[in-house]
Amino acid sequence: MTLAEYYLRLEAHQFARLEKREDIALQAWLNQSVQATTKGKRPKPIYKKFSQFFDRQAEEDEIRKRFADTYTPPHKPTKREQGVIFLQRYKEFKKLKAAGRIDPNAWKNN
Repeated sequence: MTLAEYYLRLEAHQFARLEKREDIALQAWLNQSVQATTKGKRPKPIYKKFSQFFDRQAEEDEIRKRFADTYTPPHKPTKREQGVIFLQRYKEFKKLKAAGRIDPNAWKNN
């Protein structure tokens, strides 16, 4: 086995361990969602989403950074960038709709 193959297998093993950690975290999150709540008259769960409890993407990025010299995490657009992208897509949609290339009723069942 070459060194490159060894590192590839090591990375695969890390991802398998990540899967197990995610399963364990999911079980813990389900348990805490039943038990751990805020205090008060109407208790609410501390974590609303599983991603607040366990960030899989961050864990994956850590593993990939460890094994790949050139890996950079994907760019997460800001709210402003998301708005700009939405506006561009909406303008494109209106153009296509005006040109008759989009049927607004296509999604409805006949």
